[in-house]
Amino acid sequence: MSIVDSILNRVGFIRKEKTEIPGIASMGTADPLAIFRPGGVGVSDQQAMRSYTGWTFACARAIGEEVAKLKFKLFKIQKDGDYEQVYDHELLDLLNNPNPFQTAWELKFMLGVHMELTGKGYWLLDGVDKDSDKPKGIYPLIPAHVKVVLGEFPNLIQKYEYRINSKKYDYKPEQIIHFRYPDPNSMLAGFGVVQGIAQWIDADNYQTEFNRRFFLNGAKVGGYLESDTARSPEMLEYMKKSFEALFKGVDNAYRIAALPKGTTFKEGTTSQKEMDFVEGKKDSRDSILAGFRVPRTVLGITDDVNRANAEATNFVFADRTIKPKYDLVCEFLNTYLVPRYEDDLVLSYDDPVPENRELRIREMQAGVASQAILTTNEAREEFFGLPGIDNGDEVLTDFSKVPLGSTPEQETQGKKLKLLKPHKRREPLKDATKKAADEIAGAVVGAVKELNEQHKAHLKTILDLTHEEYEEKVWSKFVTRLAPYQKLFIKKLRTYNAGQKAEVIANLAEALKGHIENKAIDPRKFFNVAKWTKVLTALADPILTDLFEKEGRASGELIGFGGFAITPEVREALDDSLALLAASYTETTLTKLKEVLGKAIEEGAGIQELTDRVEEIYAFSDSYRAAQVAHTETFRIANDATHESWDQSGVVKSIKWYTASDELVCEFCGPLDGQVIDISDGFFDKGQTVTGRDGGTLNLDYEAVDNPPLHVDCRCFIRPEEISID
Repeated sequence: MSIVDSILNRVGFIRKEKTEIPGIASMGTADPLAIFRPGGVGVSDQQAMRSYTGWTFACARAIGEEVAKLKFKLFKIQKDGDYEQVYDHELLDLLNNPNPFQTAWELKFMLGVHMELTGKGYWLLDGVDKDSDKPKGIYPLIPAHVKVVLGEFPNLIQKYEYRINSKKYDYKPEQIIHFRYPDPNSMLAGFGVVQGIAQWIDADNYQTEFNRRFFLNGAKVGGYLESDTARSPEMLEYMKKSFEALFKGVDNAYRIAALPKGTTFKEGTTSQKEMDFVEGKKDSRDSILAGFRVPRTVLGITDDVNRANAEATNFVFADRTIKPKYDLVCEFLNTYLVPRYEDDLVLSYDDPVPENRELRIREMQAGVASQAILTTNEAREEFFGLPGIDNGDEVLTDFSKVPLGSTPEQETQGKKLKLLKPHKRREPLKDATKKAADEIAGAVVGAVKELNEQHKAHLKTILDLTHEEYEEKVWSKFVTRLAPYQKLFIKKLRTYNAGQKAEVIANLAEALKGHIENKAIDPRKFFNVAKWTKVLTALADPILTDLFEKEGRASGELIGFGGFAITPEVREALDDSLALLAASYTETTLTKLKEVLGKAIEEGAGIQELTDRVEEIYAFSDSYRAAQVAHTETFRIANDATHESWDQSGVVKSIKWYTASDELVCEFCGPLDGQVIDISDGFFDKGQTVTGRDGGTLNLDYEAVDNPPLHVDCRCFIRPEEISID
């Protein structure tokens, strides 16, 4: 202890050590609050990364989280210029599982934050040496530790230096994907938001520190000491430090001060209110948010916000802030990563911009003059998930716009109808009755004969239709009738998938634990198989049963048969078909979960990564499997109903296989076109193998093929071949 300290202790003062501003002085700058350096020096990547606090943190994190939601979609360019989506590819596997230490969400989040702070993002492609090598993994580099070593024009980048943990690593340009926001003053340097609004951030830092000191100093802006005993500036400084130690801060407010003789304290007069501090902070905040293009509602600031303008700002945020970043990321990957795999691949994404439904509705109303455009059945299925009703497949309108009918004169094109006059009775009642009975009997026999002739003529017309005519008059209407059932079935399957997915995710921890204990994964741990099989059966039953009944009637009407009925035997067969569908769909999902999650667990994946894999499996089921199953099963049920209806009629003796007349017909179905079987037979037994015209083979291990479909997504149909009326 020095002599000065001893003297100060005797009068009740304590010497206080020098303090630094927590979290800010560590920046190592002359002014710890400032990240902007006047004089053209600008903001370094290190300073930009350290600015990840306050409103800068809030904005960068909000954007990073949106970038992390980017779901890549891979497409293959066809020869005709169309795009076909690819669901299973090693590139997607890499992007969804970049390295053993990070999830895909983390990788994209860090890229989004790095780009906002520094304008740059670096991905190290592990295991590559030249620009044609496929990477084994992707690792993000921290921009503050990266140095770009420039060469001669036009090969500007010589190498990348990365310093971390006191070590330096050199990487070739081919090993790095260098994302960047363009800098108008440099071809290669990125220019982030922080660099552009550094002075705004500085202003907010100063105001925040002023506010911190306001509360730190006992809720007073400050004051000053006067002393007659202090003989030097050093002595006065010691007195100030000691006074602060005793009375500074909220905890020391309202303490009684005992000052040395000749020492007085005078309070400062400037208050926060006088400095308009609150409004200044709001201005700084709004400036920073404007720089990042982040609406206040995104950060949870909801003053003066209603649902309408909140939705509008969210729309603008997605369209003006997030979507351009998605475009930038995909552009860099399509340029520097995708060509390492195939030249005809391209990455895209799901549009993050929500549809403006109100505008869309107004446009549709204007386009149709506010008239109905949906049938009752379409509206029931779309908005309520309900099956159709009889006579619900016509678009309705109001009576003011359609004629209700016409007069008898109009219906006879101007000719007056002649009313029958009662004839005079010329015969005795008995003779008249016998004559009337004979006439009625003769009329009935004649009517039946005429109907039979008409029926035969109608059936002959059906049989004589060419392949193309049958497609236009029968097959196309068949496909149209199936469409609403397929749409409803897809919707129900997606609801089913969502519920099952939630159960799988909830059971991941238990499945992982079981794998650790038993050294093997038990797929039955993922979800209750019996329960979900029953759920799918119950879900499919009303949809497919209604389709079976209506298609049976429609097929009967085609041949003039109106007596179709679902007999107990038919009901039993239909139940067996639904049970087979539910079991097959459930087992396929279970097998996929076992394959994908089993591999991920073996590789050491954690719960978050396993959850991502589950999300991907069910996303594939929603976008592909649901449509595939709905299409195949509705064709199967409808063809079954047609076959059963014609069998019940007794007039159809044989049927033949019918395919669509286009280039999409596969090598297996093509040769079957026109093949004839008896109405009581089937085309193939279960377990048979079909050989295609190109030499391919198809094993029929699902069930016997009494009629189409032959395979998944088959579009084939049956038509009558031989018809006989006694």
